[in-house]
Amino acid sequence: MREVTQFVVIFPGRFNGTGRDEAKLLLRAMHAEYPHYSFEAGMGHNLDEDFKVIPIVGRVGGGIDDDPDRVYLCRPLDPTVIPDLVKTLLLYETVGAGVN
Repeated sequence: MREVTQFVVIFPGRFNGTGRDEAKLLLRAMHAEYPHYSFEAGMGHNLDEDFKVIPIVGRVGGGIDDDPDRVYLCRPLDPTVIPDLVKTLLLYETVGAGVN
């Protein structure tokens, strides 16, 4: 089984409209802070004020020796990962994503 390495970030409502550039900067900062993970912006925004980080826990076969008709699941994610990622997003939002 492989590890979870892909995440979708859903940005808070305060990023609607004018926050697109800041969201891109935050994702770049996350890539720099966690080079072994990949991050993508999710479609739409939260109506609340919290970041949501959603792990991608499976993939359709297509790798070497994979069955293309099978879905492969990842190992369960350490429960501290998502809260740590959210804390990092909040920190970079506060101090500015350009610091990384």
